[in-house]
Amino acid sequence: MCAAVVTESGVVDAYRARVSGGVVDELVTAGGLRADQAALAAAIDSMHGAGLKAARTETRQFADDEGITYGTPASGRRWTIDPIPVVIGASEWSALEAGLRQRAVLLDLVLSDIYGERRLIKERILPPEAVLAHDGFIRQADRIAAPGRRHLVIAATDLGRDAVGAWRVLSDRTQAPSGPGYTVVTRRVISRVMAGLHRATSLARHRGFFQAMAGALQDASPTGTEPPRVVLLSPGAGSETAFEQSYLATLLGFPLVEADDLVMHGGTVWLRSGSKLEQVDVIMRRVDAWFADPLELRGDSQLGVPGLLEATRRGRVAVVNPIGAAVLENPGLVPFLGDAARLLLGEDAVLASPQTWWCGDSGARSHVLTHLEDLAIKPISRAHAPTRYGWLLSAAERADLAARIAAEPWAWCGQEPLPLSTAPVVTRAGLEPRRFVLRTFGVAHDNDYTFLPGGLGRVAASADEYTVANYRGALAKDVWVLSTGMDAAPGAVGGARRLSVPPIPRATGLAPRVADNLYWVGRYAERAEGTARLLKVADDFAEDHSSRPGTPGAAAMQVLLRTVGELTVSGAPLIDESPVGYLRSRVLDGDRPGTVRWCAQRLVEAAQHVRDLLSVDTWSVLGRLQHTLEEIPDDDDQLQPLLADVLESLLALAGIMAHSMVHDESWAFIDAGGRMERAQLTVSLLRSALCTPADRLTDELVVDGALRAGESIITHRRRAAAGTGPSEPVESAIGLLLLDRVNPRSVINQAETLASDLRLLGDEASAARALGVVGRLEAVDLTILPVDPAALAGLLDSLGGELRALSDELTTRHFIRQAPRRVLRSDWSTPWQVT
Repeated sequence: MCAAVVTESGVVDAYRARVSGGVVDELVTAGGLRADQAALAAAIDSMHGAGLKAARTETRQFADDEGITYGTPASGRRWTIDPIPVVIGASEWSALEAGLRQRAVLLDLVLSDIYGERRLIKERILPPEAVLAHDGFIRQADRIAAPGRRHLVIAATDLGRDAVGAWRVLSDRTQAPSGPGYTVVTRRVISRVMAGLHRATSLARHRGFFQAMAGALQDASPTGTEPPRVVLLSPGAGSETAFEQSYLATLLGFPLVEADDLVMHGGTVWLRSGSKLEQVDVIMRRVDAWFADPLELRGDSQLGVPGLLEATRRGRVAVVNPIGAAVLENPGLVPFLGDAARLLLGEDAVLASPQTWWCGDSGARSHVLTHLEDLAIKPISRAHAPTRYGWLLSAAERADLAARIAAEPWAWCGQEPLPLSTAPVVTRAGLEPRRFVLRTFGVAHDNDYTFLPGGLGRVAASADEYTVANYRGALAKDVWVLSTGMDAAPGAVGGARRLSVPPIPRATGLAPRVADNLYWVGRYAERAEGTARLLKVADDFAEDHSSRPGTPGAAAMQVLLRTVGELTVSGAPLIDESPVGYLRSRVLDGDRPGTVRWCAQRLVEAAQHVRDLLSVDTWSVLGRLQHTLEEIPDDDDQLQPLLADVLESLLALAGIMAHSMVHDESWAFIDAGGRMERAQLTVSLLRSALCTPADRLTDELVVDGALRAGESIITHRRRAAAGTGPSEPVESAIGLLLLDRVNPRSVINQAETLASDLRLLGDEASAARALGVVGRLEAVDLTILPVDPAALAGLLDSLGGELRALSDELTTRHFIRQAPRRVLRSDWSTPWQVT
């Protein structure tokens, strides 16, 4: 199928020698290169083995810097990319795209028929058992109108090559297809790692696909509202594909929401937007169908919207892909799609699947049981059981599988194994051929399907791994489709949407869940920074004075250690615990609340919930922060370099928040959280360090430490030397950290700025309360507090209480979530109401 091109000896020749005879490879043939691979092969040879390994390391580093994750937190959540792209020629892609378009149209017609007149079942094209017994068939979704022109708006297809190199369909993904966002970020990484080759190669671009997707989602709106409000419904930050969901929301410009952000009222779905409700017209769901509506489907689901199916029936909202679309993922339908294509399209299917036998048919079942050891055995539902490869099973395992098939024949099918092509993967031992699968993506727009050029490539986790799947550790591959020069210009795909009616103004408020997480991004970032600064000062004292008991320095060290315990809510050091060991644990113990690492973990978790609202640069900084706190040897007691690195990351994050975010409501919640946290930390620092006087020298050392922790020691020294500030350290510390308006570390500065943030949020009542703190501080007599520790303690306790009360008020006004839903059951134990 592909022309051979002779290549010079080198890395590619060595790789060719490792490719098994008779196996189709994406790069090489037995005598040379596949068509369109010359530039890639030359780049590989020029890198040599060392360059390829460096590219592998660089790829992983860039992926970590981008914060790309896949999987649950317990699984490590790493998205692993191989640096060598897979190249597909323009003519080959054009032919493949035609087949994909036909298949998408066919699947759309099949889906429409299954939930409509069911002609395919009536005429025995599709066996009813294969359809109605599949868990993707949702009876409650029957007869619900299509969202827009088509039922199947987003189609994904997994493809592999057969023994002669032709593309074959392995499976379809129609429930809530994942991968287009990962395709883009994989390209972002590889375009940096293989920058020279990427710039020199004319590639079909991705942008048009996402423009078409945005247009398709808006076109799906069943209401006359313009512009339609589209949201992307996510299961939450714990989802395996949470990264992609946030990234996709950013690409499309639609808000990422969770069930808590939506309410059903009057048969319409509404987005909680600050103190207002905003009608939702289209929901792009990444929540599986059975969890999407706890009223009619799984009553124990906290991920969906009660009444969502009824709202779609009434035409109040469109769901993309529609609830019930997963029925098309059924491999039991594969043997019958050819006849369906001839009936519905009047033509044969362009893209074939490996020969498949549905075991609900007695003849097919007999064939499968007879050839069990030669076939891949698939359940019609992925949730029922994993795919089993007969040749990998023992005799006892095959007998058990045969018994299961005999007991439930309609639930199983057998399929000829597809050999799959291989693609080169960079390993420590050089290039290694591994099985390759391509996932393509199409979106219905303007009476056609638009496809993402190439799609997402994946290769097996090892050379002997047959299953190419993310849950088995598959690596991602960037897939390059060579451009013909005739590609549509950016913005040309589908054209611009024309509004049929004048646009309506949209509410700009944030859902309480979103506002809450933004607020705590600010708080945890500031808490980690403030704690790190205090620990850095305390460690400096411990290094200097821990071996000198009875000295003022040792006494000041104890005060600072006590302050660390109080501010981190972790208690003072144990009797036999060394100061350095105590401080080290308050930096690195991720399981102890209040430590730097614990705060950093909470910061990352909060940020993951609002990823779509943050700068892309945020994730490289957070990744570096996590790496700094996780990679320290157990025997390394040097905290100063570690804390300096931590502060560097946190200061970079603060700079991004201050200078890379539009100062809108999202930024205001982050900034308000940081201001509240800094004010409370500073009050606690002063309360713990300055209100229990000792001898003068000890007090001066403690005050010096407090000023250093409050990043105000230089200003104190300069003012004291110039005679423009108090010469007494205690008075200077109180003035600088409590009352100095122009000091960005002072409590009064935090309260004033917090009031500005709250006014930006439209919360005048809370802003007035913050200004009340300002007024309280303005009335302070600075000449009394330094000589009256009790008065200072009383003031600080009062301020701490006012700030906590204000934070509680903000929670009540802005962050109240919906109560967890519960199912009320009737006497027949049937869910009938969700409250």
